Amino acid sequence: MLNSVSGCLVACQRPFGALIGICVMATLCLVMMGAPKVKAQQAVERHMLDTLGSDMATKPSASFPMTQSDVRSTDNALQPLPSGEGNSTQVSPSITQLDEPNTVTLLDDKPPLRVGLISEQGASYLQARIEPFRRYLQESLSRPIEIVAYTSMRSLMAAHIGRQVDYSIYPASIFSMAYASCGCLTPMVAPISREAPDGIYMLLLVRGASGIQNLADLSGRSMALSSKDGAIPFYMAMNELKKAGLNPERDLDSLVGKDSPDEALELLDEGAVDAALVWSTTPYNQNIFSSEGAVSAYLQKKHGARQADIRPDFLSIWHSPAIPAGPHVIHNEVDKQTRADLINALKEMNQHDPEAYDAIERRYGGGFRSVSLQDYEPLIEIATAR
Repeated sequence: MLNSVSGCLVACQRPFGALIGICVMATLCLVMMGAPKVKAQQAVERHMLDTLGSDMATKPSASFPMTQSDVRSTDNALQPLPSGEGNSTQVSPSITQLDEPNTVTLLDDKPPLRVGLISEQGASYLQARIEPFRRYLQESLSRPIEIVAYTSMRSLMAAHIGRQVDYSIYPASIFSMAYASCGCLTPMVAPISREAPDGIYMLLLVRGASGIQNLADLSGRSMALSSKDGAIPFYMAMNELKKAGLNPERDLDSLVGKDSPDEALELLDEGAVDAALVWSTTPYNQNIFSSEGAVSAYLQKKHGARQADIRPDFLSIWHSPAIPAGPHVIHNEVDKQTRADLINALKEMNQHDPEAYDAIERRYGGGFRSVSLQDYEPLIEIATAR
């Protein structure tokens, strides 16, 4: 890519040659085979990479709240990285020249910073929508910013690991898989939900009248999971339960996988199971009925409003560590000064350029906060466990 050209949008699709100016680049994209789904009661025992396909290929469901980057669906099914190939996997995107590419005057002859994003409605649409964000970063960093569009999260992740893009955005669970594949990525910032500034929690709910007061009381009982496929946040919650002294596979009489939190809570409400594992924006019992989460959604569906006169007899006896929203991620080979400048620019974006913030963050309005690997450690631990 010529250093004098910046802001042109690159579409990563099926292999074909494309002409930009006088340059011709022939490329080859990876084709991966699908990974099998797993049943809920088997989920914790399976290799984490087996879940990558089902976790990444589908649109967000009600099973777990998704961040802005989760909201973007992918066009192709996504598969696990081949074992041992995480560091060397290459995705060479075909390059398509768009009408009237943006150009800038380079400062100090800096090379472009390549930002990889998912383009669910086509490259031209993404180019128009993301331009305020691209322009803001370009002005903040005094260097060209190039947006690279991918049709699947799978190809984006492989390209990022192979340093074909410098910066991308992932759902929290997919970032944990990408990091486990290479250890070559660093989270910089994550969007802030005003209702859940620290992130999302997994709650273990029981009926108040059941007499169950702690994890030890669940021995020999039953629990409903609100995901049959065992998405990574649920693996994380199950692992944290083990650390707290409850091994679900060993200590519980049965695990029941359901398609949604509503179904899991319905079983708990009816007394068909003794506990249910669901998500919430609060870890506190006094707020679970009014705060955004599985319980308030269940109330709204059942009674037509969050603040129903008759509330289920639900009590939380345990909650997981907070799970941050999906991070903006930089490759470790990008120099430290650029990383620091980028973090500062992102954290100031909501205040200094709301249009740029809205272009890249379509769900959470609270701006960005700094995050680190430690914030995602519970998820990374699961991703690297087997």
